[in-house]
Amino acid sequence: MHPNMNNFSDITAIDTAGQLSIRLQLQFRGSTESLITLNGHVIRSDSVDLEINLFDPIKLSIDLLSFNEGTSGIEIQTLTVNGLEVLPKYQHLASKPTNYIDQLGIWTFKIPPPFYVWYHTTTGQGWIA
Repeated sequence: MHPNMNNFSDITAIDTAGQLSIRLQLQFRGSTESLITLNGHVIRSDSVDLEINLFDPIKLSIDLLSFNEGTSGIEIQTLTVNGLEVLPKYQHLASKPTNYIDQLGIWTFKIPPPFYVWYHTTTGQGWIA
């Protein structure tokens, strides 16, 4: 075989590690105490970048433990995956359809794998084979 030729298994081999780049931006308003996790990583800042496997699920969870009612909360300004806006655009798919969390309890947003199949179905672009 010629040294510059690839065989079929070389061509179809795809490295799925780190193929999804997630960017989360939050805004904390007032005084809140919360536990925020993105794919099991505890979030302690208002801006986070995370790379995950192409076939990993995406799970954002915000557990609001305490806050000053009427003046405090956590706003999800944006959640993007590979530059595609997911939140607040599809907030209606969250456990509570909002991007401003100001009630005690756990708010969750989940995307089952694979992301691009979910995204194309959700946006009405059809299913990817």
